[in-house]
Amino acid sequence: MTPPRAYLSARMLSVRAMGYGVAGVVLSVLLACSRVPETAGEQQSLPARTLPEDWQPFDGRFLHFVSIQVAPEHLEALENDTEQRIPCDISINGVLLHKAGIRKKGGAGSVSPLDNKPGWSLKFDEFVSGQRYRGLDRLLLNNALQDRSLLNEHLAYSLYRRAGLAAPRTAHALVVLNGKVYGFYVVREAFDKRFLRTAFGDGRGNLYEASCCMDFAAPLGSPALLDLKDEREEGRTREDLEALAAVVENAPDETLEKELEALLDVDAYLTGFALEAALAHWDGFAFNLNNYYLYRRPRDGRFVFLPHGMDQLMDRPDFEPFQEPRPRLAWRVWAHPSLNARFRARLAQVVRDVWDEPSLREQVDAVRAVLESSPRHDVRVRRELEDFQVAATTQLQRFQERRVLVEERLTQ
Repeated sequence: MTPPRAYLSARMLSVRAMGYGVAGVVLSVLLACSRVPETAGEQQSLPARTLPEDWQPFDGRFLHFVSIQVAPEHLEALENDTEQRIPCDISINGVLLHKAGIRKKGGAGSVSPLDNKPGWSLKFDEFVSGQRYRGLDRLLLNNALQDRSLLNEHLAYSLYRRAGLAAPRTAHALVVLNGKVYGFYVVREAFDKRFLRTAFGDGRGNLYEASCCMDFAAPLGSPALLDLKDEREEGRTREDLEALAAVVENAPDETLEKELEALLDVDAYLTGFALEAALAHWDGFAFNLNNYYLYRRPRDGRFVFLPHGMDQLMDRPDFEPFQEPRPRLAWRVWAHPSLNARFRARLAQVVRDVWDEPSLREQVDAVRAVLESSPRHDVRVRRELEDFQVAATTQLQRFQERRVLVEERLTQ
C-alpha cells in the first residue's frame, strides 16, 4: 500500500489546530495504513509527503526527512575516520544529491559508533563542484545524545538571535542510513562562508574554531592552538588573533576597556557572556573553554564570538551566574569594575527583554507537533518520542526556574 502523503500539507495544518491528543489519534491511524514492519533495524524508507511550496532548509513547520546511502566498501572508513568525508547519496525532503560527502562528527558530545547514533557532517559539494541543497553546501546533523529534549540548541540559538547576535538556524529531522532508522536529529546550520556573508555581510574574515578546552590567550592557551579555517589554502595569518590575545593578556586595567573595544565587539561579547550565564551553559567559552568560534568581521576588523554546542543547558540548576570564569578574557571582564558592571546590566537586560517564556513555550509546542508527525514504525523513534515528551516538560520548567534564580541573584 502506498504510504500516506498528507503529513505536512493542508491536513498537517489542520492536525496542529486540533491539539495534540486528537492529532496523535489521527496520525496513528494514518501511519497504521502504511503497514510498515513493527521491528526495528529492518530496511525501511521514509514515506513521501507534500511540503509547503515555500519550504526552507531550516523550516520549523515540518519534520525533515533525511535518507543517506553509503556503499558497503566505505562503511569502515565512515566508522573510523572522523576527518575525511566519504561519498554518499543523500535525499533530503525529496531533494536528491549524488556523490555528496559525509563523515561522523568526532566531538566528545557527538562521537558514537555506527551501530548506535553518530552525529553527521554533510558536505554536498565534496565530490561534485557547485552541488547545493537549497543554497547550502553543507549541513550538520546533531544527534542530541546529551539532550533528550532535542530543544536546547533550538531554543538557545533563538535567544541569541532575539538578542541581536548571529547564531545558527536549526530544525528537526528523522534520519535513515542504509535503510536503518537512526532517530531524531537536530538539523543545524554550519559556520561556513555563506553563513558569514548572511550574518555579517562579508565572509572573507578569519574564522577560528577552538577545541576543548583551549583558550586563545595565556595562561591557558594561545592563538596557535585554535583552528584557523582555510589557513593553508588561502595563506591566512593569525596576526589579528595574536593582537587580541596581547590586549587580553597585557593591557593594564586603566586602558583595557578601550583597547578591547578596538579589536572586539565588546557589547556583543557581553551579551553572549550574559546568555551563557543565564542559560547555565557550563560547557561554553566562559566557564569551560569549550564550544566557541571567533570571527573577525571585515567591515570593522573586530572579533565576534559565535555560539556553538549548546546541548547541555540547565542540567546544573544552581549554576552560579557570577562565578569566576576560566578564560583570560572572561576573567578580566569579571575582575574589571566597569566591564563587570556592563556585564551585570546586560544579564539583567537578557532576563528582562530576551527571555520570552511565551515564545519559548510556543517553540516547544511547535517542536512537539513536528516530532509527533513522525512515522512510528521503528522502536527507536517510539522510544525517543517518549523521552522527548518527558524531557521537554522538564526542560521548559527548568527555563522558568532558571529565570527566577538569575533575577534573585541580580538583586543580591
